[in-house]
Amino acid sequence: MNVTNQKFKPIISVCGKGGVGKTAFSALLAEVFLREALTPLLLVDADPVGGLISAIGEKTAGTLAAVKEKFIQETRERGKEGAAEAAENLSYFILKALIERKGYSLLAMGHTTKKGCFCSANTLLRSALDEIIHAYSAVIIDAEAGIEQINREVTHHVNQVFVVIDASRRSLDTLKSIADMVDPTLISVVVNRYREGDPLIIPDGFIPYGTIPEDETLRQYDRQGIPLWNLPADNAALHAVRKISRSIIPW
Repeated sequence: MNVTNQKFKPIISVCGKGGVGKTAFSALLAEVFLREALTPLLLVDADPVGGLISAIGEKTAGTLAAVKEKFIQETRERGKEGAAEAAENLSYFILKALIERKGYSLLAMGHTTKKGCFCSANTLLRSALDEIIHAYSAVIIDAEAGIEQINREVTHHVNQVFVVIDASRRSLDTLKSIADMVDPTLISVVVNRYREGDPLIIPDGFIPYGTIPEDETLRQYDRQGIPLWNLPADNAALHAVRKISRSIIPW
């Protein structure tokens, strides 16, 4: 599938409280898209911790945070006269941070330890997406834990927001907070670590888009740092995500 003949471009943000499994869901959804040839695919690791990078088995040194620091340093070195020229080089810096592989590209936000920066990493991430998003058939953004990036409208391109929850009260509270900030019609609730027979505790007004079972194999992979893309094809969690994906794109 390519950009020219695709009727719908899914631009997906995966959100939720830290620890609910949103990165695992992002990684497995990406694998399903790749297996079904929904390419080129853009993966955005928007969490400064960089969980998606390891979840898919990537090792990348280039991040938007590093780009940001270089951008700021260059601007400061050139002074006011060089600020405009540095801004024109922003596209070049973004492309340097973009890791390209067969069928997909990865853009990682990373984190910075420097203070006094005149633009935030979230603002740079938004600019980066503005620059490159048109070139891809689908986009999956593994957002940082919480709602900070939604507050900063990093996800203003998004046409589907997957909010991953578990049985914890805090994950439900995060779902409600997200619903206060984005169009509720864009929200799809995914219940992770679901045990068959357990009641689905979801706030009024939300319908579960799908459930992902508690999966010991996935847990072991995650604990041992094994890429989730190496899960066997018949893995229960992967099967559940594949089922969820059919509601996004009719394969």
